[in-house]
Amino acid sequence: MITSFLTGVAVADPTELITVKLLNSSLFINNEELKEANARISLIINNLDDFREERMKDKMERLGITDKLDPRLSTKIK
Repeated sequence: MITSFLTGVAVADPTELITVKLLNSSLFINNEELKEANARISLIINNLDDFREERMKDKMERLGITDKLDPRLSTKIK
């Protein structure tokens, strides 16, 4: 049991070090690409949020609702 533990540690440590080294290297992706992708994703999320707010506003006007907590705005399936 002790030998299997030591063998696991002996195999896991170098594997972990190699993995961390590869992930930190520019082999996969550099910081500039990551920042660019993050900016694009943030823009998409903001646009979706704006679209949702516009739809909510339209629905509230259609139904004559003034309170955002009105149960008629619920998206839950009944």
